[in-house]
Amino acid sequence: MRELESFFARTHQGPYLNLNEDSTYINLKQKIFGVFDGFGGSGISDLNLESVTKSIENYFTKLSGDPNATMPYFYSPQYVLETNALVNAMMIAHKNLMAINKKKEMKDKGGVSVALTMLSENILSVVSCGNCVALLYRDGALSQISAPDSPTQISTSDNTHHKSTFPLVALGLYEEISPKIWEVNVMPHDKVILLSDGVYGSLSLNDIKRVVQELGPDEVTQIDGLFNFANRKGNLDNQSAIIFSIL
Repeated sequence: MRELESFFARTHQGPYLNLNEDSTYINLKQKIFGVFDGFGGSGISDLNLESVTKSIENYFTKLSGDPNATMPYFYSPQYVLETNALVNAMMIAHKNLMAINKKKEMKDKGGVSVALTMLSENILSVVSCGNCVALLYRDGALSQISAPDSPTQISTSDNTHHKSTFPLVALGLYEEISPKIWEVNVMPHDKVILLSDGVYGSLSLNDIKRVVQELGPDEVTQIDGLFNFANRKGNLDNQSAIIFSIL
């Protein structure tokens, strides 16, 4: 059974913006970590982020207190129960945000990109929608778990894609979404890295790996290094990251 060894989360408005439309979510009881990237502007994205976070929290609170609770939107025997639960939490958050947007004029609508993870035994469940990503650092190598719903994917060596990381789909945008799903067997000393595009959008996988390797095992220092490096490479966006290590 895998446990968490350490973790750190940080969200910041970035070097140029006064409004932070990113956020992070941590539920240590359920071992859930999430990074969110909202859009819509002041008075819209902040309320949308609150709605999504509350929907996810309420679903898992209900699920943990009711062993007979159902999964209303998704179930596949291909995945463990925790992965199914994570997909349903995301779908509920999407439906609730859609209900909010339906009452608004087009100019007042907004959406939320999200990458959610949940650790159970030795399985890491990863579910994403939009332009946030999950990466795995193991034994000196960095690999990509989730792929962003963006025109341009993260490159191993190229770091010039920051202008094309906008989301093609996100929670609250369209009636139907199809969250992307991954399950990963994690090992002791693995690091899982969740990033919004304000971090990875200006960096290559090699850049991210170099920061994680050169700044030592401390997650606080690693996230600060990633933010600073992305800003030096030209980031103009909000920034959010979570790094957690497996014991």
